[in-house]
Amino acid sequence: MTDFPGFAPQAPAFLAELAANNDTGWFNARKDDYRDLIQTPLRRLFATMAPAMLEIDPGFDASPMGGAISRIRRDTRFSRDKSPYRVKQWMSFRRAGEGWQSRPTFFLAFAPGGYRYGLGYYAASPATMTELRAAIAARPGRFAEAMAAAADAGFTLTGEAYRRPRLPKGMEDALPTPVLGWFGLKSGVLIRERPMEPLFFSPDLVTELTARLARMAPLYHLLSGQSGRTDPP
Repeated sequence: MTDFPGFAPQAPAFLAELAANNDTGWFNARKDDYRDLIQTPLRRLFATMAPAMLEIDPGFDASPMGGAISRIRRDTRFSRDKSPYRVKQWMSFRRAGEGWQSRPTFFLAFAPGGYRYGLGYYAASPATMTELRAAIAARPGRFAEAMAAAADAGFTLTGEAYRRPRLPKGMEDALPTPVLGWFGLKSGVLIRERPMEPLFFSPDLVTELTARLARMAPLYHLLSGQSGRTDPP
């Protein structure tokens, strides 16, 4: 039996009200609501999913108390938006002690109008994307299979695009269609977008998330460079 009971039906409304009343006075009067509707169930979801995610990568940070779950307070020091509280909530599974720019991350994020989850980079560095494109060009067949599996699981590749794709010379017509998107992006992420459907408020959310994300495990290992270099192209 899962330890995650599903998010309460009042959770989206709380975030919508926070968006409309993003100030200390409003939030301080509703700290208990935040804990009960957002913080505690999000931590329980993370903890319940952790065993399945650790099967994908035993190196994932499985502590909900670290940087794997969003904090309610925003860092506004370098932002024009001085709203003190974060309306969009998120959690992620990534390697402990590693940054966001060099290795792909599994994630879930939600806001008042819906939720999304998937696999990808948060502002990947140019060096990371250059290395990734070279890896895809070296083994296009393996990457194409992994990308096709991600598409079959309902995920779509998106991200900030270059003006022109960075296709390798001589391979413009040789690369499989499922991998071409990576050559046009500055940073990429595979996302499944969902409305605030009944599943979000059900314990079955755990099964749905872990099953769909697990279908991207081969892609995660390829993106991370964890699969063997002797694999065929």
